[in-house]
Amino acid sequence: MRLETVEQATGGGAPFDEARLEFHMRRQYGLVSLVQARSAGMSRQQIHRRVDASRWRRVGPRVYQNSAVPITPHSKLLAACIAYDGLASHRSAAALHGIEGFSLGRPELVVGQNRARSAVGVIVHRSAQMDSTKPVTLHGMPCTGLSRTVLDLAAVVSRERLERAIDAVFRDGRLRYHDLFKVLDAHARNGRTGTCEFRAVLDERAGESAVPLSDWSRWVRDLICEASLPKPVLEYQVHTVEGDFVAQVDLAYPQRHLAIELDSIRWHHNRDSFVNDRRRRNRLMTAGWDVLSFTWHDCSEQPAALCDVVARALNGTASR
Repeated sequence: MRLETVEQATGGGAPFDEARLEFHMRRQYGLVSLVQARSAGMSRQQIHRRVDASRWRRVGPRVYQNSAVPITPHSKLLAACIAYDGLASHRSAAALHGIEGFSLGRPELVVGQNRARSAVGVIVHRSAQMDSTKPVTLHGMPCTGLSRTVLDLAAVVSRERLERAIDAVFRDGRLRYHDLFKVLDAHARNGRTGTCEFRAVLDERAGESAVPLSDWSRWVRDLICEASLPKPVLEYQVHTVEGDFVAQVDLAYPQRHLAIELDSIRWHHNRDSFVNDRRRRNRLMTAGWDVLSFTWHDCSEQPAALCDVVARALNGTASR
């Protein structure tokens, strides 16, 4: 590692670590922040001299770039992330995640509630839910997690474009319906732009039975576990004490003889299903099981109430 003495203007302070500076720049599209440069031992005078000599260019508040490195959409976005202490978000994050139909354009960031309200050439979104962004690093820059990114898109794109984005992440298998309902439940609050549109798109598709039952079951299981309740078993087969098959239930607490059934409007609202469902419920109850039934509305609109019912049932059902 090569060390140089800080130039005369520093007054003979700490040694300047050029290798450390170059390390930052190699990882950041030729970029370095004022804090990083100073931590490497540079003085402000040294930084100004490099800018004056056109060795560096200013690309944002307290952010510089080596002039030998070209300015690209990626470097512009990372410079904004560094300058405003934010995460690439919304359309910029969608492009980084490779969601079909999005490319890098004007940098778009999410920052904390008390951060900058606006910036030249940058779209800034302020959020009180930064702790729920599940940040990842993509192409060398901090970015909102995939499910949060899709939710954020609902606030800035048309419904048609939002639906295409949801289709894209489902098509490549990176997200499932319960992933999106989980992020919606984690972020939903009065006044959050796009939440109603996002929920409407998911509910509309769920009403068409686009959600595989296994995905729906996993989502409900996750809701229950996040409420600090015991984890239920998925797709449990109930048998009598003699070993005869009774039914397969969506979720179950076998030791408690408690079954949880998820009722779809499309598959349960016809004569045959109406009759068979009740016969099936009778068989379960005759075999000594209690049964809770929930609809899609219960899961998507009232998850806390759903978990409360499960908790009450567990507390009122002794081990058998």
